[in-house]
Order: sequence, then C-alpha cells, then structure tokens
Amino acid sequence: MQENKDKSESFSDEDINEWLQTIRKARLNLRQNSLDKSLLLSETIDINGEEEFTPTEQQIQEYEALKDVPLPLRKDPVLEHVTNMIMRHGKKQVAERIMSRALHLVYCQTRKDPVELLKKSLDEMAPLMVVKTFSTKVAKSAVIPVPLNQRQRNRIAWKWIVEGANKRVSSDFAVRLGEELVAVSKGIGSGFDKRDQIHKMAIAHRAYIKLK
Repeated sequence: MQENKDKSESFSDEDINEWLQTIRKARLNLRQNSLDKSLLLSETIDINGEEEFTPTEQQIQEYEALKDVPLPLRKDPVLEHVTNMIMRHGKKQVAERIMSRALHLVYCQTRKDPVELLKKSLDEMAPLMVVKTFSTKVAKSAVIPVPLNQRQRNRIAWKWIVEGANKRVSSDFAVRLGEELVAVSKGIGSGFDKRDQIHKMAIAHRAYIKLK
C-alpha cells in the first residue's frame, strides 16, 4: 500500500496534464474518423478538442430568410383549446401527443405551418351563428338566430372535424385527425355543409332577431 501511494505521488502536474491531453486527442481522432465528411466541412475543432461551429452558405441563407420571422407563441390559446377538447380522463399528455402527431402529418403533406393552417381551417368552417328555439308562452315557439363568439365557433368547428376524422379508416386517431385537417384545409369536409345549413336556417329566421 505504501509503495502504490508513493508511485501515485510521484506524478507531477505536467505529467497529469500531458496524460489528459493524450486522452483528449485520442477521443478527437476517434470522433473524426466516425464523423461524416459533410459534417466535418461545417465545423472546425481546435487543439484543445473543443468544437467551434462554422455555418455553411446554405445555413447562412436560411438564417437571413428567417431572421425577420416572429417566433411563435409558446402556448397558443387555440391549440390549447382544441387539445383540451381531445383530452379524456385528465390525460393531457396523451392529448398533446395525439395533437403533435396530427400536426406533424399536416406539415408533411402541406409543408405549411400546421398551427396557422389549423386556425385558418377552424375559422373557415366555424358558423357565425346558431339557431335556438325560445318559448313565447303561446302556441308557437320563436326560432331566433344567436351570434357566437370566437371560442364557441372554434368549439363547434372542432367538433365537426373530430366527427369527420372518426369516419376515416385508419386505426390511429392521430392519423385520422391529420388526414381530416388536410382535407378541411382544402375545403373538403362534411362540416362545411353543416355550416351552410345553419346559415340558411339563420337567414330564414332573421325576422325574429331583436336588436338592442
């Protein structure tokens, strides 16, 4: 034990630094041999083994094209709303995973921002008003069109999108939902017929609207 202790104490700081430098260079050589040549063109490595990133021309062009694009919201209220409507039994992570996969499928097929496409689809499909029946305490009830706020409109449109997704053949709900969102973005879906039917009924009963 005393002999081993004496040997360990015989190493100087220079020997230890040289030993660490040798290990660092060996790791660096191993990494350089395993890296693809295309990746080596976009980065340089100094003597100490630390990586220094050097962007390529294509990366610089992409940066110049996207530097003025505003960053998206961390939590979009519309996306949160539809995610909460998917959620069952309080399992929000499952709903977020389904929504994320569906939006990724939308992006793969359209190559557009899936969140903005979702908002646009909801706004186009959502009805402006609904028709409600009110009792007049006489023989005939009054059918009166009632305007909707944005959150109510999104809820009805999302309900129609989910109904359309459930009619598709895929066993994965995320895939069905993504396919339905792509179809709605192209103006295809049963929800548009339901919206037009509600609007026609509201126009037919517009005489019962009471203006304040």
